[in-house]
Amino acid sequence: MKEIPVPASAEQQQRVAASCKRLCTFLSVLFYIFTAVAVLSLVGVIVTVIVFEFKNGMSGVLCYALTGGFAGGSALGGCLAFLFAHLLHSADDRRLDYLERCDSPYSFFVGEGTLATFTETELILHGEGENALSVHIPYGEARFFSVCSRRAPREKGEWCVVIELPARYLAKKNHPVPAEEKILVQADRKERLLQTLSLRNLTLLGEQKEASHKKKFTLKAKYLLPMSEKRRRALVLGGIGFVAAAAGIPLAIIWEPTVGSILAVIGIFVLGRATASFLRAKSVLQFYEEGLFWRDQNGMDRIFLKWEEIERIFRGKEGSLEVRCMYGSYHLPDIAGAFEYLKEIRPEKCADRP
Repeated sequence: MKEIPVPASAEQQQRVAASCKRLCTFLSVLFYIFTAVAVLSLVGVIVTVIVFEFKNGMSGVLCYALTGGFAGGSALGGCLAFLFAHLLHSADDRRLDYLERCDSPYSFFVGEGTLATFTETELILHGEGENALSVHIPYGEARFFSVCSRRAPREKGEWCVVIELPARYLAKKNHPVPAEEKILVQADRKERLLQTLSLRNLTLLGEQKEASHKKKFTLKAKYLLPMSEKRRRALVLGGIGFVAAAAGIPLAIIWEPTVGSILAVIGIFVLGRATASFLRAKSVLQFYEEGLFWRDQNGMDRIFLKWEEIERIFRGKEGSLEVRCMYGSYHLPDIAGAFEYLKEIRPEKCADRP
């Protein structure tokens, strides 16, 4: 990533920061525009084909021209939306890195508007601006972990540095917390941060980043937890989509091709979404030779943990599994048979909570 030079004066720094923000906003607008173009063009392809099938007055040349135009617009819109999404991500990374270096060469974002500054003797958490509140934490009470967040069973993932801090430093004065309670904050794993940790003689624990290599992980067992309520909703939505699609086709033949075609397209779209939602309405717990993978019924909560980063797996009394790592814990449902299988393949990792 190419760094943005930091001007000497605060006024110039603010102007550059405002310019970077405007660029991110512009790229974001372009992304949404071309995403809409891609979706609407795809709908245009479907409507054109259906209208041509049920309206004899429409010439083949016009149909092919419209279909080709809409298909090209959909492909072009999708490609440009992907391009601007990539440019937006890169521009935002550069903007945040610039704001960090405006604060200090040893400052890094650990949350929305929160910076962690590594001084010679302590870690300071503070907001942006000169008058922001700050919290001073001695290095001896903090730990630093290199963590790779994997959302799929593969070697590739997003690297970050997780900082473990005593919760009492961030608790409100009228709400004391136990001395042993910890909180975690996260910063991007960048070379400047690694150099800062080395400069302050701070140990980076956890998995170390190696040269990337492609490796296919070996699946050993899979356990499913169906979501009945979500499947019922998907069936109802699918029924509505089926009725709309079934009514749209004869409507296009008998009465108005355009209206019937649009109704059929909407019905097909709803039916497809409902079918996909029904098939995904289950949580998945998979065990691999290299680790375990969890995905919830929405597909949003996805995590792959290597056996090397898992310290213990506890079976709770409330139907849950606590997967404890050095930097924190994950709580997963106790699917029938999963913990028993874990005891067979990884007995050293398993324990019943007393």
